[in-house]
Amino acid sequence: MTEKKKQFKIRAFTAMMMLWSFVLESISGIVLYFVPPGRVANWMNWKLWGLTKHGWGAVHTILGYVFLIFALLHIYFNWKPILSYIKRKIKGGLRMRAEMTVSVVVTLLITVLTIASIPPFSSIMDLGESLKNSWEDNSNQPFMPHAELLTLQEFTRQVDIPLDEALNILRAKGVEVDDPGAVVADIAEKNGLSPSEIYAFLRFDLPEEGKQKIDSRVTGTQGRGVGAGGGGFGRKTIEQIAVELNVPIEKVMVILKEAGIDAKKTDAIRDAAEKNNRRAVDLVNLIREKVGIQER
Repeated sequence: MTEKKKQFKIRAFTAMMMLWSFVLESISGIVLYFVPPGRVANWMNWKLWGLTKHGWGAVHTILGYVFLIFALLHIYFNWKPILSYIKRKIKGGLRMRAEMTVSVVVTLLITVLTIASIPPFSSIMDLGESLKNSWEDNSNQPFMPHAELLTLQEFTRQVDIPLDEALNILRAKGVEVDDPGAVVADIAEKNGLSPSEIYAFLRFDLPEEGKQKIDSRVTGTQGRGVGAGGGGFGRKTIEQIAVELNVPIEKVMVILKEAGIDAKKTDAIRDAAEKNNRRAVDLVNLIREKVGIQER
């Protein structure tokens, strides 16, 4: 007697898809909680288990949709038992009214407090930002936000190296460049490098004066502090900038809001600038200008 062939059970398949998509969604969510900011991740070509920040973001998004689709299928396949359960509860006088009410209130409360950035929920988000920013140091920061998105021609102008000289340097290092108009990130990827390695090849051949000029843009060491027109403020929060400028934080937030800057006082000035397609120095100078602080 031949063994009866097992049938493929779509309900079991749906349940397993929900399980695995939930597991991967959770893992990718945890990874995205502490990944470096985009400016660092893209510059370093940061990877975890072979996936870039963009890759983890894609996994998180797609698996979220997969979970949603199979959750809806699960409801569809089990609609009658679910409906029957609801009817039983209604006929039983909703004996779990207290539990239902409390669960709804707690959920709404968590949502409102999270949106309002009130501890401990704001603290959880601040911890995530701290973890993200912990990846940063002066050695892995681009000399300007998203420098990897410049073409090689634009890139070489920014680091003060003639294009022909830059091409010779890169080719001597074994870097293939078919088109100087190509984006640095694409050139780096094609050669199995990170944009920061492309920059390191070029920087190595800069004269000392040129190296110092670029380094000062990365570290923010030009000048003598925020109030004196210098840098070094990128990692500081808007609240810290307000203290150093001796301007009430409320006034600073009004200035930024009126300028169309979407930010919170706990945001790093650099993060707020990047989110609004500005430079950190632009926001600091905006505040100085509005309160009448002259650069010295």
